[in-house]
Amino acid sequence: MKIALVSEHTRPLSAHRGEPTCGGSVHVSSLARQLARLGHRVTVYARRGDSALPDRARMGRGVTVAHLAAGPPRTLTESESAEHTGAFATALAEALVDDAPEVVHAFGWTSGLAALSAVRREAAEAPTPPVVQSFHSLNVAEQRAGLPRRDERVRLEAALAGRADAVVVTSAEQRFELARMGVPRTSVGVIPFGVDTEHFTVEGATAASPWRRRRDERVRIVSVTRLGTGGGAEALVETMSRVPEAELVIAGGPARDDLAIDPDARRLELLAKEHGVDDRVTLVGAVDRKELPRLLRSADVFVSAAGYEPYGGAVLEAMSCGLPVVARAAGGVTDAVLDGTTGILLRHARPDALGRAIRQLAADPTSRTAFGIAAADRAASRFTWQRVASETERVYRRALPQEGDLPLAAGDDAH
Repeated sequence: MKIALVSEHTRPLSAHRGEPTCGGSVHVSSLARQLARLGHRVTVYARRGDSALPDRARMGRGVTVAHLAAGPPRTLTESESAEHTGAFATALAEALVDDAPEVVHAFGWTSGLAALSAVRREAAEAPTPPVVQSFHSLNVAEQRAGLPRRDERVRLEAALAGRADAVVVTSAEQRFELARMGVPRTSVGVIPFGVDTEHFTVEGATAASPWRRRRDERVRIVSVTRLGTGGGAEALVETMSRVPEAELVIAGGPARDDLAIDPDARRLELLAKEHGVDDRVTLVGAVDRKELPRLLRSADVFVSAAGYEPYGGAVLEAMSCGLPVVARAAGGVTDAVLDGTTGILLRHARPDALGRAIRQLAADPTSRTAFGIAAADRAASRFTWQRVASETERVYRRALPQEGDLPLAAGDDAH
């Protein structure tokens, strides 16, 4: 099968090289490679966000990345990206004529608009391929987490879900949100975010360098999150004053060498001093994905205090490394973590609640070990990229007219 993955705003080559990047880039890159392993030919279409990016590049056997010119060759904000979606759609339509796919899979609302527009332009000349729409995030859910309201985007997301031949989301929570928007639950498949269980493993080397003195006497906590608003970093720093027996490393934000001039990093460092925990809090900046398992394996507990986490990718990677998880029950995290089995889920990620959960695990190494074993087992049995690709393939085959009697993806059994 010839498959076109349309992901306007991602950087799949960066994810393929193991560089720090967004969850969407990891998703598209990992899915593309696994679909190729199933015998498909995959082309990923992304906007050229850097003048140094090639027009086309191989990303492993059977996978090609095509960078389309649409707007300035730099990283764009969401509103800026939307302004250039028309140009991206035009370039995509031309590319699909030159290399016609059997199925088109769009990731995100701007990519969905571009994909539907491009396919519609083909309609007069040839049979059009089915369009599968994935939503990594929905604005109605973002609003509830305190992120900006985008009324036009809400309307467009509902319209895209109604017009696509198939809809895929990464969590049961997102399917519920679409149902509230009028999209029948039966028409939406749930296929979770995945994890590379060959890279994120329980066994292997650990990274000891970030830890402070007396590390052997302290419970080691790690979090991988953005440093700005919504990532939960402030709550984590404040929590440390309630857990004197622990130390914290936060990975995320700019490169380590740029932390000194980053306003979010400076704000967190000042907050740590204000709470008297600056000797037990370390910011390490962005960590290459090839090094991330070593950092995770050096910890005792993984904590996520993000107010909104549509992917749950960092949690899955920690689970795959055998870490018990303390996290706010939101988005993909809710489907990934089994409360009381692989970790502790919280309704709110306030410092008092986080502190109680961390102290509970700090005082009970037997539970930490049991949770960690169960977490690694769950990651390997339910969330591998191989399984994600197989379930996505089933959605494609169902969307194809001649194979429309096959069942929707079995992604609803996330628990």
